[in-house]
Amino acid sequence: SNPSGSGNHPFILSPFNLNYASPNMFLQFSAAIYFLLLLTVAETATKLQAQGSNTQSGPNIVFILADDLGYGGVGYNNPEMATPWLDALSMDGVRLDAFYAHSLCSPTRASLLTGRYSYKLLNHNYLVSQAWGVDVAYTMLPATLRDAGYRTHMVGKWHQGFYKVDLLPTRRGFDTFFGFLTGDADKNSQEVNEFECSWGHPVALTDGELPAVGLNGTSYTDEAFAQRAVDLISSHDFSSAPVFLLVALSNPHSPFEAPPTAKAETPFEIYRAMVGSVDDAVGRIVDALHSKEVMDNTLLIFASDNGAAIHSYGTNSPLRGSKCSNWEGGIRVPAFVAGGFLPETARGRTLDGMISVADWYATLAGLAGTTVDHSGPARSDSIDQWRYISGQSLRSSRKQIVHEHNFTEGGTAEGALRVGKWKLLVGLQDRAELYNNSLYEGDIDISACADAPCLFDIEADPTESQNIASEYPKIVEGLLLLFEEIGQEYHAPLEDDFLDDDSSCAAWQQAGGFVTPWK
Repeated sequence: SNPSGSGNHPFILSPFNLNYASPNMFLQFSAAIYFLLLLTVAETATKLQAQGSNTQSGPNIVFILADDLGYGGVGYNNPEMATPWLDALSMDGVRLDAFYAHSLCSPTRASLLTGRYSYKLLNHNYLVSQAWGVDVAYTMLPATLRDAGYRTHMVGKWHQGFYKVDLLPTRRGFDTFFGFLTGDADKNSQEVNEFECSWGHPVALTDGELPAVGLNGTSYTDEAFAQRAVDLISSHDFSSAPVFLLVALSNPHSPFEAPPTAKAETPFEIYRAMVGSVDDAVGRIVDALHSKEVMDNTLLIFASDNGAAIHSYGTNSPLRGSKCSNWEGGIRVPAFVAGGFLPETARGRTLDGMISVADWYATLAGLAGTTVDHSGPARSDSIDQWRYISGQSLRSSRKQIVHEHNFTEGGTAEGALRVGKWKLLVGLQDRAELYNNSLYEGDIDISACADAPCLFDIEADPTESQNIASEYPKIVEGLLLLFEEIGQEYHAPLEDDFLDDDSSCAAWQQAGGFVTPWK
């Protein structure tokens, strides 16, 4: 090669010498060029064939989602918690200190899988017998990645509706599924404690589209989930296709049950052991990736779906509020990116720019060489954040985020949004306790912002201790105008129970007591 353009090359004629070139020289030159073109075409075809059979089109993507793990639930934010794997991975990766989820399980997962703000998808958690689900008109992330050549697997908690077969994970883009279709279950028996039919509690464990008969009650839930993830990694042929693996763990969500091997007696010890099981699961998955020698081309993402709940023994300290609230403690959660695919120059940083859980759709689709799907009732809200995460850009591409925007039955809008450093909360905001170092003692009835919107400078006051709405009336006015404009966008229908206890229980009884679609 001759990148500088200087010196002599046997097949380059200077334009200044063309007048002196003989016909024979042109013939020789043309033949040489023709020969080089043939070689180039053949070489390109060989490379393309090799790429189609022996290389990947994008990085392996392993996304691990914890359940109800608060901001103070990881060791790098709270020395009382022991999470050595999470601490080490995040230290060698990129910590996302302003990563926002929704305040509830189902809406966060819906945003992750569709790239939409949650208010466009649903405004509640799915109940086990509820005939509801995320609109099938939306193309979910695994379907987009599968179309881009990925093998797609999900292990763990689905919680996106399952009353009909079309809503199952394997109908929304995942090649395989093993886990709960419901929101939670007993950690040892996998029975749904929150719901009881006349014949007893149904079992939540599903393998593919069928009841996981014989697997229920054989191991602690997150240990079973981790083992299935390890098995999927170990058995996958990474030379044939990259993998997208979503592992949605059940801990530290209720019920509060420590792993059988843990020495835990007090409530806090039990909670710590549950968090420890999350850390252990992450470690086992990382070890499997190393054993398969694919960590160098893997992007590993860890996040929580919302903050810790009051009365859970968890903590969102020093942030205000908890799960089920729009305070930072309910929506600002631990998150980081790690793995060998992350550029070395990007590692060891903590980013404080806003990133939404909805942004993973565009970010991962971009890495896979494909685009965001805008089909469905509402266009995507996802923003590709890879340049920011990988260090190519100094600022997040997201300038604003709508945390929640819902209408009450009376037509009044409530919720929260952040634009730059300013956060506006509109309507009654409960679970407003400050500095929840011990959420078990928290008061669920403390509320704020009911009489007038609240305004906070999140960059200067991340704990939301000073409502400065009266000091910046123009800022409040502008944000309220934006909040009203959002009300003109598409919203999911108002919550309706759609509870179908009789039909669901009858179907589950016929399925041997296991949860299945019933319509």
